[in-house]
Amino acid sequence: MIQGFYQYKDTTEDECQAYIWRPKGEVKYVLQVVHGMTEHMGRYGELAKFLTQEGVAVAGFDLRGHGVNGKGMACASFGEDGWELTLKDIHQMHLSLKETFTDAKHYLFGFSLGSFLVREYFNTYDNHDFAGSIIMGTGQQPAFVLSVIMAIVKGEMKKSGHDNTTDLVRNLSFGTYNKKFSPNRTKADWLCSDKTELDKYIGDSLCKEDISAGLFWQLLASMKRAANKNAYQKWNKNMPILLISGEDDPVGGAGKGVRQVEKSMKKAGFTNVTLKLYPGVRHDIMHEKKSGVASNVYQIMKEMMVG
Repeated sequence: MIQGFYQYKDTTEDECQAYIWRPKGEVKYVLQVVHGMTEHMGRYGELAKFLTQEGVAVAGFDLRGHGVNGKGMACASFGEDGWELTLKDIHQMHLSLKETFTDAKHYLFGFSLGSFLVREYFNTYDNHDFAGSIIMGTGQQPAFVLSVIMAIVKGEMKKSGHDNTTDLVRNLSFGTYNKKFSPNRTKADWLCSDKTELDKYIGDSLCKEDISAGLFWQLLASMKRAANKNAYQKWNKNMPILLISGEDDPVGGAGKGVRQVEKSMKKAGFTNVTLKLYPGVRHDIMHEKKSGVASNVYQIMKEMMVG
């Protein structure tokens, strides 16, 4: 495996730095990663180490207000126009990767926050040049529930500003998820049951503890759009889709919301949707290492791309 940094031009035509892990030989497949809320691309190194052995190049960038782009910020935040700009960033990187690896098959993988970005990306940009997509840690909630929460968060945003948070925003987002696993050892128990991996996440200086009120509102708005009947209108419905979730993941409604996503996709005319649910597993599936779940996830991701 060859690890390095990849230069591409973002939405503003600035040279930006992204992570890339390449196989030593020919690049036959490219997996573009859109990472999750409050984390960063550096956490995908082990997945890349596994996949590069199969001829897969793995690439992605730290989202706006995350990782190296979030240094000095109190919360993870995209900025006021950041959601649309982030979708453009994803597209710019895809175009750059296509130009660099012209003969490879390209896949798009989104986890958590990234899963909703990927779902919206596919309904915004032409996606017929993707060989498939992996959507992990996603979900679906009723639009009216999301509307109520959005109204509350909008009020909090007026108090705190777009790029800051409040106690109520904390409770409505991660706090609500964490209560499902009380008594709690940490504020992030909902993420992972592997204590060693969870403590690494908490101690990682590039991971944020909170999201801003503005980013939470933007995410809720995207989740609401994802629940709309037109959410899959522009997707290539023949593209293979792999949905992965833990059955104890509160983002996926303990499996219920992910099953609803699968049902909605099939109703919309998708021809190749696979759902993999892991019993007893929480949100951050790829860091459930002691149980062996992470290794299995790596394997089924490989099988989807390489066979």
